Amino acid sequence: MKKKIELLMLSVIVVAAVIVVVLTSGGNGRNGIDSVEAAISSSELKKEITIRNVTDEIVHFSIKSADASVSSQEVSLEIGKISHFKTAKPLFITFERAGRTDSYELDAGKPYSFRYDEDDLLQIYEGSHGREDAVDLAPYVQTPMSVVEKMLELAEVDADDLIFDIGCGDGRIVITAAKKYGARGIGIDIDPQRIRESKESAKEADVEDLVSFRMDDATKIDLSTATVVTIYLLPESNALLVPQLEELKPGSVVVSHNYTIPGWEDKEIESVEMEDIAGSHHTIFLYRR
Repeated sequence: MKKKIELLMLSVIVVAAVIVVVLTSGGNGRNGIDSVEAAISSSELKKEITIRNVTDEIVHFSIKSADASVSSQEVSLEIGKISHFKTAKPLFITFERAGRTDSYELDAGKPYSFRYDEDDLLQIYEGSHGREDAVDLAPYVQTPMSVVEKMLELAEVDADDLIFDIGCGDGRIVITAAKKYGARGIGIDIDPQRIRESKESAKEADVEDLVSFRMDDATKIDLSTATVVTIYLLPESNALLVPQLEELKPGSVVVSHNYTIPGWEDKEIESVEMEDIAGSHHTIFLYRR
């Protein structure tokens, strides 16, 4: 008899537990589980789009999803600030540029930055800033190898030189300098992927003993030991580096791809125009400290 009572009580407890589960899941156990799974799935799919303002003005823009039922969001992005957007799908950004309205699609999970183009007009670029404590100086664009070789030739690089490449990308400038001239080199970038690629390329080229790569904010590094500095940045980014460039030893050389260094007009000693194998035009500016 005692065992029957215990079994009956156990059955009652089990039934009560089932009722609680059903009630707390909204009357349908499977629907409750589905809701949780959907929430987790939605959270996992969302990635962050970041937009940094690297200009010297407040940038006004609107941003919206592809869902027509969702209204656009108006944003005023302060100088030097970053806007963050969580999304599982691309977003569409619209802003005024040169008296007209421009629209672009932004991919989920990627960083972007507002900056000025070569005509000093507002533009948005896919960037590699990655960190909020470091300045994103330029979007990643590879320098053609023919231009790399010309930059090193103009700088008259030799085995006694220490080259700093600011925004080193895949490391091709310092790696080429090491292989061709035996020069030492340090590549600086804020994108960890670029740093990894550079280290792998240096290993493949067997110049690991001559070059190194650092993930760092270029506006805060000490360039005083460099004899050659190479840059492929935009004018406003070049201007940010002037305080460090002024610390270079007299006689040190700075080579800039496509863009001048504001305030260094009196230090420019040569500019060379050339075309790469694809027919694209390039200008190389040579400065001496």
